Amino acid sequence: MPSPADPCTCRWRGALLMLLLLSLFPAVAPAALGHQIPTAPASAPAASAQSSLADRTTHPGPTGFALKRPVMAAACPHACPWGELGAFVHDALAPFGYEVILCSNCNRAEGPRLVARAARPPALTPSDISHGDESRIDAPVDFGVTEAGMLAAAYAGRPPYAADGPYRTLRLIALIEDPTYLLVAVKRSSSITDLASIAKARLPVRIIASGAASAAVLQSYGLTKATLRSWGGALLSEGGDTLPPFDVLISDLASPANNPESAVWSAASERYDLRFLQLPDSLLQRLSRIPGEQLVTAQWGLLRGLDHPIRTVARSGEAIFCRTDTPVQAAYDLARAIDAHRGALKWYVRPYSYDPRTVWRDLEVPLSPGAERYYREQGYLR
Repeated sequence: MPSPADPCTCRWRGALLMLLLLSLFPAVAPAALGHQIPTAPASAPAASAQSSLADRTTHPGPTGFALKRPVMAAACPHACPWGELGAFVHDALAPFGYEVILCSNCNRAEGPRLVARAARPPALTPSDISHGDESRIDAPVDFGVTEAGMLAAAYAGRPPYAADGPYRTLRLIALIEDPTYLLVAVKRSSSITDLASIAKARLPVRIIASGAASAAVLQSYGLTKATLRSWGGALLSEGGDTLPPFDVLISDLASPANNPESAVWSAASERYDLRFLQLPDSLLQRLSRIPGEQLVTAQWGLLRGLDHPIRTVARSGEAIFCRTDTPVQAAYDLARAIDAHRGALKWYVRPYSYDPRTVWRDLEVPLSPGAERYYREQGYLR
């Protein structure tokens, strides 16, 4: 289980995808993702708080793979996916003589950057503290975990890495399956039968939306924050299980798991009678071209109120990754330890799984040579 230095992201996908969508869908991305970054004038108390945060630094001493004390970019310790998987890797490598030092605020879009640059973690923020991050680790970051699409974007130099990427020194160690679906729902009492009717009738609806695919859906129907406001509606933030009054819910984080970033669906489906809407096949085909998305069927019973199969798109995968200068033996040990410890994945909050046919694959990101050697020895990769 996590130690005080272990990670978490708490709302990782929403925050990360906000950065992606600022580039892809500037008209809708900030509101569509449902996250607002508050601003306030500088003040003496704020300066004092920042000074206090700066004091929360841990100096771990010598680190690195050569010493079997690598620093891992992970996330907060409270059921954040990258935090959970950081704890998983920490425990997996311990029998092989490694002491993994977990960076709990190396999250959002920063993990791939920090690993690629062998940089030190950023300063803590008040948001980090609120999510359970106790201390900043003062040491270069050696490897990490992130969403599979984020790793691929960093490697290719796509948003949110278009300005500073591509990071071609990144290499995959293992992909852990972790599915989330794009779903659209309204309250069962609503007369809305499809999203096209909202724009056509200029309905004053309140839409909660989050995620890259969700922003693309909004854009395809012309449902921007400005247009909705002009009709008397709104594009709203979702706050996990704290739901504002809404008429339509659109999110690509649909999952029966109870981790913070999926709580919007579990909360909404338990508190309200929802009716799930089918998106047109032509739109789903376009959405499936977003890197990492694939056409799937959300089955009956995935969430309360989902009483028939829904054709949609989904993505799956959290990527454990390193740099090209990672020793071959260390990468081999990582792949072997993750495989040996994979039975523990079922005990975490998210529905993680290990598939030998996909563990070595993440879009165009190359596999680390040490990990490749292990997978070939096991017959997972031929």
